Amino acid sequence: MEQPLCPRCGGKMKRNGTTSAGRARWRCKDPGCGSSRTRGYGTAARDVRGFIDWLLSADTQEQRHVSARTLRRRNELGWSLWPPCPMDGQVHDVVHLDGIHLGRNAVVPVAWGDGHVLGWYVARRETSAAWMNLMARIGRTRGRRMRRGGGIRKALRHAWPHARVQRCLLHICPDIGAILGTNPRHEASRQLLRLAKELTRVKDGDAMAAWLGAYNAWELRHKDFLEQKSIWSDGSENDLHQRLVKARDTMRRRIRERTMFTFMDPGLGIGTPVPTTNNAIESANARIREMPGNHRGLCLIRRIKAVCWWCHQHTEHPESAAWLARHAWRDEQIEHLYRQAWERSDEGRQQVFGLPARYGTGIDWNESHTSTPWRNTD
Repeated sequence: MEQPLCPRCGGKMKRNGTTSAGRARWRCKDPGCGSSRTRGYGTAARDVRGFIDWLLSADTQEQRHVSARTLRRRNELGWSLWPPCPMDGQVHDVVHLDGIHLGRNAVVPVAWGDGHVLGWYVARRETSAAWMNLMARIGRTRGRRMRRGGGIRKALRHAWPHARVQRCLLHICPDIGAILGTNPRHEASRQLLRLAKELTRVKDGDAMAAWLGAYNAWELRHKDFLEQKSIWSDGSENDLHQRLVKARDTMRRRIRERTMFTFMDPGLGIGTPVPTTNNAIESANARIREMPGNHRGLCLIRRIKAVCWWCHQHTEHPESAAWLARHAWRDEQIEHLYRQAWERSDEGRQQVFGLPARYGTGIDWNESHTSTPWRNTD
C-alpha cells in the first residue's frame, strides 16, 4: 500500500493502530508535527460498476442484494455521469445507421458496425445536423445500411459522399403496408403489397431482374385503374385511388434511388458481404428498448442516459468503472459550461453584469405599425 504524506508538513507517515471503526490510523513521523489522519477508501468505482450491472439487467430494486434505498443512493453517481462516446477513426466496410426514438422529445442516432457500437448522439429530432455530428466521429465507410430518411440522406452526402447506400428491404414492406393497409380491398393493392413482401427473397441478379419485370408488368396492367380521377363539386380533379397512387410513387422513388439492390453491385470493392436488412442493429435496438420496460418510471433524461450507457458498454473497448468515476463528465460540469456560455451572451451580460443589451438585427412590429383604439360602432 502506498504510504500517505502528512497533510501539515508533507513528511512521511507511519501506521499508528486503528480507529474504533477498524480503519487504519496514520501518524506523522516528525515528533514536532504529530498530526494524524485516516485514509478513506473510495467507493465510486464500486457504485458505478453496480449501477451499470443493475441498469443492463432485468432486476428490480427489490431483487438486488442491498435494500432499495441503498441501491438508489449508490446509483446517484451513475445517474450523474455521461458515458463518453469513442472517436472511431477506422474505415469500415459496412455501417448500420438507425435512431432510437424516446417518445416525441428526443432521439439517439446509433451507428453499428463490425459487431459493436461505433458511436451515438443525442438530439431533439432526427435531423441532418444530428446525423452529421454522429458521422463526424466515425471514419469514412465504403458501404452503409440505413432504415429510413429523417435527414440522413443529406448528412450522408456531406459526411460520406463516396459511400454506397443499401436500404433495408425488410422495412419497405411495412412502409407500403402502412399506406395500403394489411388487407387492401382492391386486387391491384393486394398485388403491390405482395410484390413488396417478395423483396426480401431477392438474393441475386436473376431474382432482381424477375422482380423488376414483375413490378413493371403490374404498372402496365393497372395503368388505367391508377389514372382514374374523381371530380369534386368545385370542378377540381384528384386521384380516385389516392392510397394506391401514393404507394406506387413510393415504390417508384425507391427504385429510382438505386439503393435497394446495392448489395449486388460488383464495384463495391469490399470483402464483407453487404446485408440486405438491418437485423444486426434491430437486435440491438430491441435490447435497448427493453430497458424502459425493465426499469419503469424513468424520466426522459434518465432514459437518454440509459441508452447511452448501453451503447457505451457495447463498444469495442468500453472504459472501466474506475476510469468513468474519475474522468466521465458530470451533470454539474455540463451545467457550469452552459452557465458560462449563457453569461457571455448578450442577454446573460445584461442580466448578470447589468451591461446594456445590444441592438438586434430584426425589425420590431411597432416600428412599422401604429396601434389605434378599437371603436365600438355597434
